[in-house]
Amino acid sequence: MAVTDKERKLAATLSDPVLWGQAYLYNRDGSGRDYWPHQVEDLRCPAKNIIHLDGRDVGKSIVLSTDALHYAFTTRGGQGLIAAPHQGHLDTIIEEIEFQLDTNPDLMNSIALTKYGKPKIHRKPYFRLEFTNGSVLYFRPAGAYGDAFRSLHVGRVWVDEGAWLTERAWKALRQCLKAGGTLRIYSTPNGLRDTTYYRLTSSEQFHVFRWPSWLNPLWTEDREAELLEFYGGRDSSGWQHEVAGEHGKPSYGAFNVEQFNLCRQDLLEYQKIVITDSELRDCDTEEAAHDRLEMLLNLTPRSGQFWVGGDLGYTNDPTEIVVFQEMEIGERTLLKMILRVHLEHVSYPHIAQIIALLERYYTPAGIGVDNGGNGLAVVQELLTLDKYKGLELEGRLKGYDFGGMTRLAVRGGKEIKKRTKELMTSLINGALQRKQLIFPSDDLEVEDQFTTHTYTLRDGKIIYSKGNDHIIDAVRCAMLIREEGNLDPVGEEVVSLKPVLTNPVFI
Repeated sequence: MAVTDKERKLAATLSDPVLWGQAYLYNRDGSGRDYWPHQVEDLRCPAKNIIHLDGRDVGKSIVLSTDALHYAFTTRGGQGLIAAPHQGHLDTIIEEIEFQLDTNPDLMNSIALTKYGKPKIHRKPYFRLEFTNGSVLYFRPAGAYGDAFRSLHVGRVWVDEGAWLTERAWKALRQCLKAGGTLRIYSTPNGLRDTTYYRLTSSEQFHVFRWPSWLNPLWTEDREAELLEFYGGRDSSGWQHEVAGEHGKPSYGAFNVEQFNLCRQDLLEYQKIVITDSELRDCDTEEAAHDRLEMLLNLTPRSGQFWVGGDLGYTNDPTEIVVFQEMEIGERTLLKMILRVHLEHVSYPHIAQIIALLERYYTPAGIGVDNGGNGLAVVQELLTLDKYKGLELEGRLKGYDFGGMTRLAVRGGKEIKKRTKELMTSLINGALQRKQLIFPSDDLEVEDQFTTHTYTLRDGKIIYSKGNDHIIDAVRCAMLIREEGNLDPVGEEVVSLKPVLTNPVFI
């Protein structure tokens, strides 16, 4: 029987991930999926091993999800693994894939059904899709040791944000891939040199793609100028990693991942609260805003000793406020994170109201905030306005200049100072080493920020990575306000700074 043109077209579509994506997938505005030239090159690349050095906003998640869905849709009995350092990274890909399934009935009909007639879309303990042709897509977070990978044996692996996988996770992942299987690694480089990701980008066995952010057709001169100002120029590590997609200057982990993971626990009392400007728009008076914020926070009075830290961004930046409870367990002092308040597009008068509410419910021993962004305005409101005088925050509320210096001691009539941000970071590191800090294990954003925060060295100075660090900065402020009571200005003891917790490897 002769093959019809329709059958030829269908065969061509099924064999080509680009044509298949254009036929089956959609953009969020409902238009048909189309691919940029650099995405087409990746999707049609025949290499078994592919690795990326990508800037932000170049469409790597679109490419990854397209290739994974095409593989499962067209491969009978195929098994594939989508891996990432943390669940938060996977959630972005899962959201895209679920959107495509909900949008295209043909794609949803390719999902196998249970005996009860429900799609085989498993969400616990990990996300998994099973298809009518016998294919399975597994989605697994690596964590610190790659334990979630160990039971799998698959023909294709996609890795998102591969630069952040630990060495133990890489070893577990490599054992998952069958001989002759396909490995596709996507990531924004982080400058760390002593990693498997860095080594593979120089391997002759891998086809390397380099996608700087300006490959995005929506790139403009205004966007370039905005990012140059944010990261501090083209020579900054932030620009090199996040925009240019280059290894750039050598970077080092600001925190030890294993020590951090040992400080994560299930905290039943932990609360994460998200408040956006949309929830406050209809509050016409200060009293109405106060009542709304009190309702949204939904706090109960607590007894004990508490410390509050805040990274108070501008209106367009997120604000993070954290509360730690200090506890004595035997001879050990523990600091347990019991609350995180995430604010989006919330103005500084409302931020001041939130801090005042936290003071009323917790009566913290100290409240530390950064002096950048809205910080200075919030501190001035809380310390000078009559309505906040009753809180008696003088001496307990302090704003810190992250670029400034903190006096630690006086020796021989001379002050000994340390850079404030380095001091704050060393306080966190010391508490992690002593297992003194306790973080909630189910807050994935806390995990993501602490395990991906880096620094570079420039002229002997430590320059920390920017952007994904708002929670960390809030913790920094909480730790310094707590420590200031222990810093004797006339004493001889100096806080030991030890920010380097990874092996510096200069190449």
